[in-house]
Parts: sequence; structure tokens; C-alpha cells
Amino acid sequence: MKPYRNPNIVSIEEALKIINAYVPPKKKIPVEPIEQKNPIISDGEYITLENMACVDADGNVFESYERLDVARDIFRSGNAQVSRTPYTHAVHCKEMGLFLPSFALTCNIVARLYEERNDPEIERVLQQYKDKGNGFGWHAQNTIIDFGSSKVIHYPSGSDFNQKDPINSSQPRTILPFVKDSLEDALLKDALRDASSRRFLQQLTGLHEPEILIEIGKYFGKPAKVWFPWNGKARKSFKETRAVWFGCDNTSFFLVMYDDLIDASAARGVRRAER
Repeated sequence: MKPYRNPNIVSIEEALKIINAYVPPKKKIPVEPIEQKNPIISDGEYITLENMACVDADGNVFESYERLDVARDIFRSGNAQVSRTPYTHAVHCKEMGLFLPSFALTCNIVARLYEERNDPEIERVLQQYKDKGNGFGWHAQNTIIDFGSSKVIHYPSGSDFNQKDPINSSQPRTILPFVKDSLEDALLKDALRDASSRRFLQQLTGLHEPEILIEIGKYFGKPAKVWFPWNGKARKSFKETRAVWFGCDNTSFFLVMYDDLIDASAARGVRRAER
């Protein structure tokens, strides 16, 4: 004879199943994102910088990124740096899904790295602007200067390099005017005292306060200097277009407007970062 079982009574296991079936799921409470005290995140082959903005001499933002991935190293073949012209670096970056940063963006990147230099991974990248491993910190930039029309051109087109293939399709070609009448080779601290030179340097560096580069030069143990291509030529009649370079040699921390468009140096790529 089977034991009697009241059909209205269920086992504990069955009861729990019934209860759980009718318990409404817990609502997910939205969590506000925590503001990062350190704006730099290290991840893999890149360092991610947040809220980057380049401003012109009038305080207008002309290049900005919520998040930007900066390569931890320059382009290399083995341990040796790969030297290319600014144009061929821009082409190579496009093929890699990157872009070559403008002079202004590089200045803002280096200023941010300097702020966070106590992080050894970040300081290692910062030091490459002093010495990339070959005794020099030169980096090619995605900016040229047309001294004929007195314009700084960030993210120039292929035609600016007398090339047919397009470049910088992902970046806005930004043209910023300047007056060259008083521009001359000088320590950066002296150049910034001249109103015309200061305006030019703000258009070039994208920094509201380019004085930060003086402090970075001191950190590298080298004076920050600006170097123009007059080289004994009449400044006012100089109408050539030149590439710009950024970094240290064995004596100074240079902002160089001296080199031809076909001169080659090292570079690093950057990209827009996804959240």
C-alpha cells in the first residue's frame, strides 16, 4: 500500500522552484562611471589618452578626441627605427588602420605623458622623444609649413607633397595663418615673449600655453628651441614649404621647421580608441 500524499502539499525542492518562478528578477541599478583620476590607461601595444584637444592661437579647438590610442613604440624593423618621409609615414599609417599625428597632436600627447611621467610605462614612451635608441628623439609629424603663404597645414593632402595618392582622409586638413616677419631661431622661452612668434607657436603646437614644452626640455636636460629654415636667406622672401620635426638631438629639445619634405625620420602611429 503506497503512503498517502496530499496533492496540495509539495516538496521543499518543488516549493522553491515555484517561489523562484514568481520572484521578479532584481533590477539592475545603473552605475555612474567613475571619473578616472589618472587619464591614461595602459593596454597592450597602446597607451590610451582621454579628452585630448588642440587649440589655435584664438582658443578655438581644431582637433579633439574623447579617447586616443598612442602606440607605445615607434615603427621599427627589428630593433632599428624605420625612417620614412612624413608622406610615406602617413600612407603606412593608413594601411595599418592608424594615422600619423599632427605636430599639434604630438605636442599635446607629449604634454599629457609628461603630466603622468611617474608611471614607468608612460615615462618610457616620453623618453623616446629624447632618445629612441639611436641617440636622437626626432619624430616625423603630419604637419607642413607653407612659408610662401604663411600657413601652418595640419594633415596636409597628397597634393601638398606633390603626390597623386590621397592621404589623411580620416583627418581634417586644417590651415592656420601666421606672420613670419619676426620669426627667428631662438630659445623657446625667448620666442614666446614675442607676440607674433607666440601666435605662430600656438598655431603650430595646438597648446594654449606652449611654456609646458620648456619644462619638458628641462626634464630631458636640454633647452627647448625653435629652428627655422632661413639659413642665411632673406626671411621675408623665403617661400618654400617645409616639414616639421619634434624631439631632441644631442644638444637641444627642438621644434624644427627646417627640413625638406623628402627628409626621413622615425614616427609613431595613433588611432581613435573605442570605448
